[in-house]
Amino acid sequence: MLKFLKIIVLINFLNLKIFACALCALYTPTAHVSFMGKSIKWEFSSNFSQTLLDGFDKNNDKKLDGKELIEIRVNLLDYLIPKNFLTSLKYYDLPLGETQKINFNVKNVNVKFDKVLFLEYDLDYDFTPQIDRVLVFNIKDEDGFFNFLIKENTYKLDNFIIDENINLNAAYYQIVSNKTQIKDKKQIIKIVQKETNNELIQSLKKIYKNILDFLVLLQEKLILLLKENNILFYPLALIYGFLHALLPSHGKTLSASYFMNSKRKIIGFALKVGFFHLISAFIISSFLSIFDLLNLGRISGLLISFLALILLYIKIHKIKTTKITQSNNITNLKNFSIKKQDSKILKIIKSPNTLDNFSAFIIGLMPCPGLILVLGLLSSLGAKAFICAILIALGMSLAIFLSAFIVTRFTFSKKIEILSLVFVFFLGLFIGLSQ
Repeated sequence: MLKFLKIIVLINFLNLKIFACALCALYTPTAHVSFMGKSIKWEFSSNFSQTLLDGFDKNNDKKLDGKELIEIRVNLLDYLIPKNFLTSLKYYDLPLGETQKINFNVKNVNVKFDKVLFLEYDLDYDFTPQIDRVLVFNIKDEDGFFNFLIKENTYKLDNFIIDENINLNAAYYQIVSNKTQIKDKKQIIKIVQKETNNELIQSLKKIYKNILDFLVLLQEKLILLLKENNILFYPLALIYGFLHALLPSHGKTLSASYFMNSKRKIIGFALKVGFFHLISAFIISSFLSIFDLLNLGRISGLLISFLALILLYIKIHKIKTTKITQSNNITNLKNFSIKKQDSKILKIIKSPNTLDNFSAFIIGLMPCPGLILVLGLLSSLGAKAFICAILIALGMSLAIFLSAFIVTRFTFSKKIEILSLVFVFFLGLFIGLSQ
C-alpha cells in the first residue's frame, strides 16, 4: 500500500503544484468514470497506468497480470472500501423535492490491465425512475489522491429520456419524459436539437482527447528513444516541445497581449521563456520535496495578475500622455514634463528589459511535468537527458514566438489592448485562487 500511495503522491504533486496545461493533467492519477446505473467502470489515464506498470511489473514482461494485478487490487481496496469506493448516490424530485440518500452495496469488483488500468464494480441499490426525478451520482476523493472525470451518455434507462448535466466529478440525471408518451412536436424537436448539440460537443471533446493521446504516445516514444540513445530523439524532442506548447496555457495569451502593437524583439523574449522553463524544471526535479511545500500554481497565477496590472498602468498612462501631447501640439517627448513625475521604481518597472525579463520569468515559472520527467532521468542518462530537455524548451519557445509573431502582424485598437490585459488579469486570478 505504501508503494502505491507514494506513486499517487508524486503524480499529485505534478498535477496540483504545476498548473501548466491540459496535457499536464495526464500526469495525475485521473480516472474517467462510466456510470451505467448498476455498474461503474474506472479507466485510468495512460501516464498513471504506465507509472503503475513501472512500479508493479516485477517480471518485466511489459504487462500486469496474475499476482501483479492482485497486488494492485489489494492496494486499491485497502483505500477504497473504508471510503465506500468514493461514491455517493442520491435523488430528489423537481421542483422542490427533498434530497434522499441512496444506500448501496458494492460487489463483483474486478481489476484488469489492457494498455491502461481498469477498475470495475457493480452497485446494488433501489431506485424508482419517474418523470422530473433527478438521480445524482458523485465520485470524489476528499484526500485528493484521485481525480475523476465522468463520461457522458453512459447512463441509460429503458423507456425514459434523460437530460444529463455533468460537472467533473458529479453528474445529475433528470428524467424528463417517457419515450412512449411523447406527442408534442415541439418537445420532439427540442430533444433532437439537444441530442445533436451533445453529439457536436462530444465530437469536439473526442478530437481534443485524440490530440492529447497522440502527444502522450509521442512522449512515450521520446523517452524510449532517449533510453536507446537513438539519434531520432533530437528532432522528436523539438517537435514534442512545440506541439505540447500549442495546447492551452503555456503563456501564449499573456505573450499575445504583451506584444500587441509592440515593436519589441520577439526572438529574445521567446528564448528567455524557454530558459526559465528549463531552469525552473531543473530546480524542481532536483528539490522536489522542498517545492512540494509551495503552491506554485497560486504564486504563478497571482504574478500573472500583477503583471497584467503593471501593463494596464503603462498602457493607460501612455494613452493619456499621447492625448495630452496631441492637445498641446508637443512633438518632443524628451522634454515632456509628465515624464519627470515617474519615480525611480516606476522607471525601472517600465523599462522594456525589466518587463521582458519579468514576463518571461512568470511564463516560465511553472514548467511542464514533461520537462521535469526528462530531467528526472539525468542521474541515469546524464547529458542526453539534459540535451533532450533543452530541445523541448526550445520547441516551447518556438510556440511562444509564433503566438507573439502572429499578433504583431496586425494592428489592434487601444480598447482591444486593454480588454486583452483585463482578461489576462482575471485569468491569473482564476489560476491563483483556484489552487
